[in-house]
Amino acid sequence: MTTNVVFPISIQFENGEIEEYKDVEDLELNLEDFDSDVDSDCQVRDAIGRPVYLKVKLLKLQELKVADH
Repeated sequence: MTTNVVFPISIQFENGEIEEYKDVEDLELNLEDFDSDVDSDCQVRDAIGRPVYLKVKLLKLQELKVADH
């Protein structure tokens, strides 16, 4: 079983808009601040549909992992 996140990552925002990120560099260049704990109305999934925990702060990736729940 794969435990690493598989790119691309997709985020469905509260308004229904979906954005896709092809790699870590794409996340850091295009997602200024995001925290799965704070942005709980958003759905983050990896390429194989698993929920992902994502935290980006000031254009720097802080955490990226398959979610426990």
